[in-house]
Amino acid sequence: MIKVHCLVSCVCETIKRSQADHRPYYFGIWDADFGLTSDFVLSHHAPEINHEAMLEWYRLLYGITVHQWYDRTLSRATNIMNLERLMKTKRPEQSIIVMLDLAQLPERENKFHHDMFPHYVMLEPTDDEETWRMMDPDFRYEGEIDRVRIIQAIDQPTVAGGFWFDGSHVKLPDRETVAAYFMSGLKRHHPLTEAVGKIVSHHKKTPNRLPSALKQLPVIAIRKYAYEHAFAYFYEQLGLDLGSSDFNGWCDRIERLVNQYTVIQHRTIKYSMTCDPAVLTEIQALLADQAILEDTIKQQLIGLFNEYCRKEGETDENCIVYHQLSPSSPLV
Repeated sequence: MIKVHCLVSCVCETIKRSQADHRPYYFGIWDADFGLTSDFVLSHHAPEINHEAMLEWYRLLYGITVHQWYDRTLSRATNIMNLERLMKTKRPEQSIIVMLDLAQLPERENKFHHDMFPHYVMLEPTDDEETWRMMDPDFRYEGEIDRVRIIQAIDQPTVAGGFWFDGSHVKLPDRETVAAYFMSGLKRHHPLTEAVGKIVSHHKKTPNRLPSALKQLPVIAIRKYAYEHAFAYFYEQLGLDLGSSDFNGWCDRIERLVNQYTVIQHRTIKYSMTCDPAVLTEIQALLADQAILEDTIKQQLIGLFNEYCRKEGETDENCIVYHQLSPSSPLV
């Protein structure tokens, strides 16, 4: 399955090496936080994004406490010194995660071709003090890179973040926590589609700004593939075969949801060049289709979740009814 979120991919590496199932941790990642600036520019990363709640659920699900070693109140130089100390004392059961600007390492894959690309990776020391091993689970890369070059990629004003944890004891997530986590990430609305609509509306009279405003849309759109993890988890929990059931049909819908964001991005580029009202109307229709499609996906997923709860002994009174959720629902 496609990786969808760099920090989630990093912490899930430990889970995948254990007896626990990493797929529940992807619940809600389809609507994970992103940035929208005051001048209506979309960003997959923003300084105000806080991962505390996400990492607290990691602890509740798998019993692993993730510590933040990067201190934003300190200088980058001091944080890098602290990272080097961590690397020198790292034990095999420890994992060290750092945010760096992937664009500063041009030999690495950067399929989105951005001039700056904040991205979480994992680091390990090697026998050579001047070489570190970098693991990038999101882009399926592992290799040795010069320590100084990695530090240069960390020492950028566009990035700030880092964590460590001890993964020697992974607990199996219990049903109650899995259910609570699923409900905590449930949103009746569709934040990404709504944000794109706001951006298009804001820039429709200055459409030349749309291409840069939506440049990072594909980076955020791939998070929708997290739905596949949730579908696969619930199908298997319900004893449904992934090959002979309608699982692949729902994967096709999810892929369409992701790909349609690219279509929307291309249409906005066309509108920025032509200012054709018909193209703007087409964009608005595509956004409406996205909302309907994601409604359908979420409704099916909630139906599977309700079946899962019934199988585990829950009553119908505790089931979630999607259309009864309002934007002010505590589950949103």
